[in-house]
Amino acid sequence: MPTNWAMLEGTGMNVMHPATGSSNPFLRCCWGLVLLLSLAGSHAAHAQDGAIYGVVALDVPPGAAGQGVALVKQYGEATRRQPGNTGVTLLQELDWPNRFIVFEGWRGQAAYDASEKAAPATDLAGKLKAMGAAPFDRRDYQVISVGPAKPAAGGDVVYMQLHLDVFPPGIDPTIAAAKVVAEAARKGEGNLRFDVVKSVKAPLSHSTVIGAWQNRKAFDAYEDSAYARQFREIVGPLLGSPYDDRLYVPIN
Repeated sequence: MPTNWAMLEGTGMNVMHPATGSSNPFLRCCWGLVLLLSLAGSHAAHAQDGAIYGVVALDVPPGAAGQGVALVKQYGEATRRQPGNTGVTLLQELDWPNRFIVFEGWRGQAAYDASEKAAPATDLAGKLKAMGAAPFDRRDYQVISVGPAKPAAGGDVVYMQLHLDVFPPGIDPTIAAAKVVAEAARKGEGNLRFDVVKSVKAPLSHSTVIGAWQNRKAFDAYEDSAYARQFREIVGPLLGSPYDDRLYVPIN
């Protein structure tokens, strides 16, 4: 097969790929998958060994967004005081303001497990049930690729949460692709963080991406980048459910 040398955008590496004249989409997809699998081995994860991340997803009834913000803030303040907590990020969905997520950091599985039975989590679950909200959903994740967050300047920060659910044979290729796009995205203009985590408990085919950008323009540039497009092309055929990415604003 004819080959050309080119630089994969965002990685700074020269790689060999099928000639651009190739018209076989299957071969191009296979090349991309093999490339990402090989590159992933060269990228070290930026995280402490054993760290666990919690993701809380909650919906409150329509018209109760203000009450939801208050509940999330109370939960965040109490959770930050829990033993072993390393940080809490509170987010409100941009287009559906009655939807929220909380991204939590924990020093290890024992600290997370203890927090499951602690007052902040049980109190929030009870309050959501009393107001007729969607069931309380909190899950633990292990690190795939987590880097240090950069400080934000201004009030236009936008977050993305991407939930990926792939068929079991697609777990390893998805993780490899996510590592590569995370390394590239962190170098992008306006990126503040790009974290990839994978479920601890079954189903192990679930993973979550949390990214943040200085503003919507920087996020749009990420979406249109070569590395983000390649990531979507690789994971698309592996998905067992729709590609589900949503935008959020931080709750301060």
